[in-house]
Amino acid sequence: MLKFCANLHFMYRDFPFLERFAAAAADGFRAIEMTYPYEFPAGAIRKQCDAAGLDVISFNAPVGEIVPGRRRGIAVLPGLEQEFREHVRQGLAYAKALNSPRLLMLAGLVPDDLPMARARTTFIGNLRFAADACETANVTLLIETNNLVEHPGYYLARLEQAADIIAAVDHPRLRMLFDTFHVGLNEGNIVDNFNRHLALIDHVQIANVPGRHQPGEGDLDFDVILPAIDASGYDGWVGCEYFPLTDTRSSLAWMKDA
Repeated sequence: MLKFCANLHFMYRDFPFLERFAAAAADGFRAIEMTYPYEFPAGAIRKQCDAAGLDVISFNAPVGEIVPGRRRGIAVLPGLEQEFREHVRQGLAYAKALNSPRLLMLAGLVPDDLPMARARTTFIGNLRFAADACETANVTLLIETNNLVEHPGYYLARLEQAADIIAAVDHPRLRMLFDTFHVGLNEGNIVDNFNRHLALIDHVQIANVPGRHQPGEGDLDFDVILPAIDASGYDGWVGCEYFPLTDTRSSLAWMKDA
């Protein structure tokens, strides 16, 4: 049976952030994920989790200021290695405080004047540092593809690229996040692509395309996708990283069938 967790930066947006934990628990969730929680002290987030009986499954490592079209992570950018390492340390400090077993690292956009080979070398070196740090902290480091419609120039566009990077880093703590929204926009063939990369996948996120809404509101057929993920033997969490088309509670009707 699939296990679903709520992404509290996408869902329950009609609540202040620290009130979203109780709202998610009231709808039956027993775990949550986040994007960037650093606006709030880790202790304040942990307090809300404990009060609501929620586990933290995953969240993003810091990436500095995200500038649309110019910056979406710095892991591929030469010269910013020290800033990257500080992001890893800050992310793992939150992971320890929140007892999160996963930390997601964005790759970043490749500037026009940066050779792809140098971006790859920088990315691999940074990930080796991050994976070693995650090994010490008993945390799994995740990478994921991002869609090129919203993020032209993002380094990781295809799952084969992510698999190549994981092989090059060659560290047991580095795994893949499979996001149906990004894969749907970049590659399609959700079920085939999921099964092909199953051995590398440690977390799944779902949203429909093209609007990044809930299952049933878009082009992807989750009546096929979710049973296929379940039948694959995948036993991890499925994060609901979608923007509800109406309010979050109403958007959860699909989950009863799933």
